[in-house]
Amino acid sequence: MKADQTIFYDINTQRDFVLPDGKFHIQGAENLVPKWKAITDLARNQKVQIVCSVDCHVPGDPQLKSWGGPYPDHCMADTPGQQKLDDTKPLNPLMLENRDYTPDEIKQILDHDGEIVFRRQQFDKLADNAHLSAILRLVLRPYQDIVMYGVYTESCVAREINALIGVGPKLHIITDAVAIVGSESPTFHEQLQQQGVELITFDELKLRMLN
Repeated sequence: MKADQTIFYDINTQRDFVLPDGKFHIQGAENLVPKWKAITDLARNQKVQIVCSVDCHVPGDPQLKSWGGPYPDHCMADTPGQQKLDDTKPLNPLMLENRDYTPDEIKQILDHDGEIVFRRQQFDKLADNAHLSAILRLVLRPYQDIVMYGVYTESCVAREINALIGVGPKLHIITDAVAIVGSESPTFHEQLQQQGVELITFDELKLRMLN
């Protein structure tokens, strides 16, 4: 993989999911923090673009149990739990909200020299609406390789991979840098591979990036 043709996709490495006292702590996620830090350090050392997708909920959100949804109240806007871990915290983030953007704003997004962060309310999507999903595809399209890792549900990844197949870049998932929310079907990895997704370890990724 070439650094200028690869993009790293960090999904939900946030305090409420990862820290033991988080509002939606995923068991064992805290053990992955050193790996996520190593991935982030690799990206910065090699000048690899990072895109982030983060949960950001507000009172009244139907996704949350307090308002009849399936998930515990978590990653509430402007709370410590919504913030990314110090180990993966963006250095120069451009935050994208759940709204439409003008052509001039989209150009600024594509030209941004730093992390691009998609803030969303829907846990099972990487971007909240069709407009943001189109921007995400525009961000990813110029690259040859997309490397994904972080915290997600099986359905989230499966849905987004279906959306990204055909955009252009090859998709890779770092298998030892993933915390799954809920259960994972026995055939999940096989299904990913059938769709053309490559499953790699962090050590394999590092060898490819550095050689």
